Amino acid sequence: MAVDETPQDSPAGSFFGGRLTHRHFLALRLLAALLVVGAAAWGARTLALGATASADQPTAARSMPVEAVTLRRSQQYERARSYTGQLVAARRSTLSFQRAGKVDSLSVDEGDAVEAAQPLAVLDQRRLDARRAETAARLAEARAALAELVSGPRQQTIAASAAEVRSLQATQEIAEKNLERRRRLVDTRAISQEEFDESLYDVRAATARTDAAQKSLDELEAGTRSEQVDAQRARVAALEASLADVDHELEDSILNAPYAGRVARRMVDEGSVVATGEGVIELVSDTLEAWIGAPPAVAATLRVGETYPLSVGGRRMKGKLRSLRPELDPSTRTRNVVFEIEGGYGLVDGQVARIELTETIDEPGFWVPTRALAPQQRGLWAVYVVAASEDAEGYVLESRDVEVLHTDGDRSYVRGLLEEGDRVVADGVHRVVAGQHVAPKVGKS
Repeated sequence: MAVDETPQDSPAGSFFGGRLTHRHFLALRLLAALLVVGAAAWGARTLALGATASADQPTAARSMPVEAVTLRRSQQYERARSYTGQLVAARRSTLSFQRAGKVDSLSVDEGDAVEAAQPLAVLDQRRLDARRAETAARLAEARAALAELVSGPRQQTIAASAAEVRSLQATQEIAEKNLERRRRLVDTRAISQEEFDESLYDVRAATARTDAAQKSLDELEAGTRSEQVDAQRARVAALEASLADVDHELEDSILNAPYAGRVARRMVDEGSVVATGEGVIELVSDTLEAWIGAPPAVAATLRVGETYPLSVGGRRMKGKLRSLRPELDPSTRTRNVVFEIEGGYGLVDGQVARIELTETIDEPGFWVPTRALAPQQRGLWAVYVVAASEDAEGYVLESRDVEVLHTDGDRSYVRGLLEEGDRVVADGVHRVVAGQHVAPKVGKS
């Protein structure tokens, strides 16, 4: 069975120690409604009085105070631009042998620092050593023969040859005397014709031997012929060239560092057989260059030999312009400028390098505070110009569209419907609108 709500005459609360009835609640609600209506009426009357008082005040008293700057026209502005490149080793070489062979030893590893002319690798030289020994022996023999030819025959040899000539001459004289005796005997028929003929042949043979010995003696006394000396000298020169060729091959068996630097890569190990020209070691110099791409117009303003500020990894340094590349990079359409890094900065090949250059742009315009720019539709900008009010005393705001040419921190360079001496709102443009009355406070332009 449902329980009925509290009857009207039943106690529902207390009021100053008494019990509240339903009539009491109705009375309280009526009192609250009267209070609300009274408060609304009082507020409306207060607003009306305030509006009447404001309407009676002058326009200057009702204007919003704003900070304004006076514009000064500029014919040009400077723009700082940053261009990026990377550090590149001034020299990078892939070193190789000029002949084929087996790698006998390697004295460096990747990352090692090397000095100029330091041996880095050596090929097997055993066969070259044997060839050199053989060629050197043949050269020594040829030089000895040349020295003998230049010196000529020894005096003992000449004396022996002269003695032989005298001996043959004596033999010839005896044979001739025997021939004369036998000629008389053959006339008297004391001997046969055959015996006479034998004596005749002995004389002729002795004469021939004497002539041959005399010619040999004459040759010895005349010395060595110049043609023989020249021929022997040519043989000596040929052997000397062969020996020098072997020495060159021995030199080519040693791979030396062409300049001071560091080993970037080692491509072979000991025991490897390499071909002529095959890469063995990649060497990079310690000297670094900054290769930075800049627009052709900007690069044309740089001067070779002058020093420019660079930054690498947040560190600032000086770089001397070494050269301007004559061609454009086909991918970036920029011209590479090459800077020499001065001083040791502990940099490495491949780091990002930047240069900041200031270029002057010939374009009339005005510098305004960046906070004075108010965004418009479609990415446009405007400034509020403080103009004299036409229908009342004081100043009103006019919106002027501008084009932002350059922004430098808290100021911007603009051009548009502005004139020399115009005053623009410097800050708080989000609090004002065009046509609003303002009280300008002019600051520095």
